[in-house]
Amino acid sequence: MKLSQLRNLTAVAKAGSVRQASRDLHISQSAVTKSIKQLEEFLGVELLHRASHGVTPTVFGEALIARASVIEAELRHARNEIEHLEGSKTGDIRISASPTVAMNLVPRAIVSFKKTHPQVNFQIQEGFYPDNLAAVRLGELDAAVCLLPDKPTDEELEFEVLLEDQVTPAVRTGHPLTREANLSLGDLVDRDWIVFGSLATRRQVYEQTFLVNGFEPPKGTVECSSFACALALVEHSDYIALVPKQTFSGRRKGIPIAPLSLKIPMQPWTVAVITRAHGALSPACREFINELRRVAPSAHPGSP
Repeated sequence: MKLSQLRNLTAVAKAGSVRQASRDLHISQSAVTKSIKQLEEFLGVELLHRASHGVTPTVFGEALIARASVIEAELRHARNEIEHLEGSKTGDIRISASPTVAMNLVPRAIVSFKKTHPQVNFQIQEGFYPDNLAAVRLGELDAAVCLLPDKPTDEELEFEVLLEDQVTPAVRTGHPLTREANLSLGDLVDRDWIVFGSLATRRQVYEQTFLVNGFEPPKGTVECSSFACALALVEHSDYIALVPKQTFSGRRKGIPIAPLSLKIPMQPWTVAVITRAHGALSPACREFINELRRVAPSAHPGSP
């Protein structure tokens, strides 16, 4: 079994056809087909369903592709570690950050980290928990930094709390409610709300916030997976959205929404960094996580 065969198999499965995979890999279609045939002969199973409209992995192919992703990640970490041992401060770091975390904690950590590691490359994806967990398990991502609405238990992953946060109702700057003091959640039940996030978590955060305070969640909400869309809707209307407080920490200007002042503390949530439990992180990635730990207190809602 060769690494090039695994690479070709993964590319074909991702592209859905040998023709497109060969273009992506910059090698001939015959070379791609031959390498996958050799891999199937070596394993004694079919790895791809071949049809006139394209190809899809068999159950055997899916299992091998999942392992191939882990192998590729480990090789990347090994290369980074060797470069680190040679005294080089290079490497690649791939992370997923939930949108609100990507507005504060993660940028602060990257800017600070790059001052001492200017040659380290970052690939940053926007992603919500738990949608980004599969990529962390497979090694496609080194880490995910996100808001957790529950206490997860997963033997394949490690969850390290970076800070304890709270969600807060937020409205456009200049909204009449920003001039009100000692509001309660009950004062906002009949208002129009925006709910953003992954399908699995956006209702959870939203509904629990009201239920733990003794209120039924408002109906007739607008739900979206895009934080940018939610932010724009709040900015240009009287909608209210639940936003983590650390979104506003340290900001003097530049964000078009403002948190409301409530007389009762909101439910706490956790911001955590998630990594593979049994995977060795590269030195660069370990140092970046150290930077996240160092920066996290300044991103705390109570920080100036």
